Amino acid sequence: MAAGMLRLLTMIPGLLPLVFAAAAIASPATGPLRWTALPVETAAAGEAAAGDFVLSFGVADAEALIVRLDHDGESRLLLVQTPDSGFATRPIAAPMLAMPVQLPPGISTLVIGYRLHADTPLQLRLRTAADYDHWQATRHLLDGVLLGLFVAMILVALLHFFALRSPEYLLYVATCGMVLAFLAQIGGYGFMYLWPEAPGWNQVAPILFMGGVQLAHLAFTIRLLDLRRRAPLLRRAMLLIVAAVPAGFAVFFLTGTLAPLFALSVLYTPLLLIAGLGAVRDGVAGARFFLAGAAALVLFVNLAFGAGVVGGVPLPGGDVFLYPKLGYLIEAACFAGALADRLRVARAQAETALRLRLIDAEELARAEAGKYQALRIAHDRQLQLAASGHDLAQPLQSIRLALTAMRDDEDNRRIRAHIDRALDLTRLMIDELIQGARRAPAVLPLDLAEVFEDLAERHRPQAAARRMRLRMVPTTARVEASQLVLTRILDNLIGNALRYGRSRVVAGVRHRPGFLSIEIHDDGPGISPAERDRLLAPFVQGGGQAGAEGFGLGLHIVQRLSAQSGFGLDIRARPGRGSVFTISIPRKPR
Repeated sequence: MAAGMLRLLTMIPGLLPLVFAAAAIASPATGPLRWTALPVETAAAGEAAAGDFVLSFGVADAEALIVRLDHDGESRLLLVQTPDSGFATRPIAAPMLAMPVQLPPGISTLVIGYRLHADTPLQLRLRTAADYDHWQATRHLLDGVLLGLFVAMILVALLHFFALRSPEYLLYVATCGMVLAFLAQIGGYGFMYLWPEAPGWNQVAPILFMGGVQLAHLAFTIRLLDLRRRAPLLRRAMLLIVAAVPAGFAVFFLTGTLAPLFALSVLYTPLLLIAGLGAVRDGVAGARFFLAGAAALVLFVNLAFGAGVVGGVPLPGGDVFLYPKLGYLIEAACFAGALADRLRVARAQAETALRLRLIDAEELARAEAGKYQALRIAHDRQLQLAASGHDLAQPLQSIRLALTAMRDDEDNRRIRAHIDRALDLTRLMIDELIQGARRAPAVLPLDLAEVFEDLAERHRPQAAARRMRLRMVPTTARVEASQLVLTRILDNLIGNALRYGRSRVVAGVRHRPGFLSIEIHDDGPGISPAERDRLLAPFVQGGGQAGAEGFGLGLHIVQRLSAQSGFGLDIRARPGRGSVFTISIPRKPR
């Protein structure tokens, strides 16, 4: 929305010649004059010299103006201004319309016929030449101060815009620029310095500049108070009023009346105050400054200036054009305060966000330090385990050498082969302990029949000692897995089943969609649901056998290795009915 308003504002200077041509064609060239009389009384002859008086009309220009002097039954024409009169035809080259008057002694009457915008009344003042010069100098001083303040605020806003690239500052510049153009026009400076030979355009310019002020003001309000998000209905109502402005201009061009445009301004005023009050209620940054500026605009421009120009209501001070200057200056200062307040809040939020980021960075640094400390401790423990594994390799090698001294007969060869396989498996485990987690175990195709045969050979002595039957169901299945990892998992499960079973342990394979399951069945005491999670923790043994053989690590190792390898682990058991441990290995896609 703000970007669209900015584009429209930038188009206004290019449209001015077209608008001027349309206004010159559509504006009524003639119309009834409004007449007023100003009785004056001068001193006796010789006490008042000719040219000692200046008649100030209190307006910057007029569509038509006739001034005559009535004295002792005689009338004398003093001034005629038509819609085609340029600035050079003025009796006094000043921004505000004025003329010198030579008054005869005694009682005279100045009769003025005029036609202004929307039948605006004149602000007639008859001053001495010295008094007029003093008034003119004071007025130029005030206008210069006003211009300097507006230019300073515009420059500061431009610097903020180029530094922050925030559209609010550019819309503020556009609003202040249009206000300056409007105040310069109603103050007579536009006709005096910019287009002295274009009286027709000079009559239309104040209305167009006022429309530009409203347009920029609306865009600034919507952007500053975030009405697009916070109050979409209020924003639409404002846009509807703006959409009706062209119709008001059309009525002005055809009839010369400002009533429709004034009515739209009256409708816009409560919406402006409602927007400010809503923003204050919602805690929008700068809303209080905006509301103060809007109140000044309503008081000095919409009410005082509108009543003086359109309704002819006499105002304190006598100069009706002083009120829009005060109103717009106070509003611009308040809007600058609103922008400064928004910047203050934004900086405070940025500082808070920066502090939070610093806190997060410090916490991250502490977490990294803790992680490094944990890794160092884990590395130290890994080195200790590796050293222990290295030391264990020595007695294992001694056992292997001792086997060579056994008698070379059939029974001993079978026992030696079994012991060799057990020592090979033990050596693999020690090697894995030494290597740590530096490389993942090799995943190769495995023939489960061979794995089952080694398992049966390795656990048959334990089954015989417990007088239990160990049965491995024949299979031809093959899987993709690490032999070492799968062997460690099944060794722990079969060892536990033989330790806690009563009479038999059965191991077999089931084929499922998408995976292959290896099941270990036993007829032991079973595991209750409440005990199942407890047994998966390290150093916990089942069946209340805390002092039994083992360390309480078997199920924990099975769970950890299964999770690392992507295997599924399922435990089905009922107290007194035995247990079933299932390892599910996903099938590789063909």
